[in-house]
Amino acid sequence: MLFGVIMGLAASASWAGANVFISRASRAVGPFRAVVWAQIVGGVALAPIALVLDHRTAGVDQTVIAWAALAGSVSVLAYAGLFLALERGPLSVVVPVMSAWSVIAAGVSIGVFGETLRRTHLLGAGLVVAGVLLVSRFSQTDAPGGGRSDPRRVRGALLASVGGALGFGVLIPAIDRLAPVAGRLGTIPLVFLMDLTIGVPLALVARVDLSPPPRRTWLVVAAAGLFETTGFVWISLGAARAPVAIVAPLAGLASAFTVLFAWIVLGERPVGLVLLGAAVACAGVVTLAL
Repeated sequence: MLFGVIMGLAASASWAGANVFISRASRAVGPFRAVVWAQIVGGVALAPIALVLDHRTAGVDQTVIAWAALAGSVSVLAYAGLFLALERGPLSVVVPVMSAWSVIAAGVSIGVFGETLRRTHLLGAGLVVAGVLLVSRFSQTDAPGGGRSDPRRVRGALLASVGGALGFGVLIPAIDRLAPVAGRLGTIPLVFLMDLTIGVPLALVARVDLSPPPRRTWLVVAAAGLFETTGFVWISLGAARAPVAIVAPLAGLASAFTVLFAWIVLGERPVGLVLLGAAVACAGVVTLAL
C-alpha cells in the first residue's frame, strides 16, 4: 500500500515537472518543434523499459487496430494543444482548464465501455466544470501578476487547453484499450510514434520548423519528454503493487502540484476567482479518480 502511495505521488510530481519543462521548451524552440523532439526522446527512453516491465495479454485484431488509429489521431490534438497552451499561457491558468480531460475520459468510459456511474464521478465532474468555467471567465481579465492580461493571447491559450483536454479525454481511454496488446508502458511509445507519423507531415506542409533544437535548449526539451514518460512508469509500477483506487487519485494531484509550483517558484499570482477556479478544478480531478 505504501509503495502505491509513493508511486502515485511520484507520478504526480513527474507530470507536474513535465508541465513546467513543456512550457519552457515550447517557449524556447516553439511548441510543435518541442513536441516532436520531446516525444522522440521520451519514446526512445521508455521503449526498452516497456520491453522489460510490461506484460502483454492479448493479440492484435480489428478492434485493436481501430483503437490504435483513433489514439494516433487524437494524440495529435492532445499534444499539440498541450504544448501550444503551455507556450502561450501561464501554468496556473491553462493546466486547470486542461484538467477537464478527466471529465471527458470518464464520460467515454461510462458511455462507451459501460463502466458504472458513481456519485464521485458526478461530484468530480461538477467540480472540474465549475473550476474550468471560473478560470476561463476571469483569466481573460486578470493576469497572474496582478495586471491586465492580453485577451487575445489568453483566449488562444484557453482554446489550445480545451483542444488538449478533448484530445486527452479520448486518448486516455483509447490507451487503456491498447494496453493488453502493447503493454501499459508500451502504449506510450506507440502513441508517440503514431502522433509523429500523422503530425510531422502536417507540420511540414504548414512549413513549421522541425529541425533539431539548438544545443543550449536540448536539456529542457529532453526533460519535457523524460518527465512526461517517467510519470507513466511510476503509475504502472504503483498499479502493479497496490490498488488502482489508491494510486489513481494521487496521480491526479499533478495539476495541483503544477499550480503550486507556478505560485511558489514562478511567481504566478492568479487573483480572486481564477485561483478559486484552479483549486476547485484540481479537487475535481482527484474526486473523479476516487
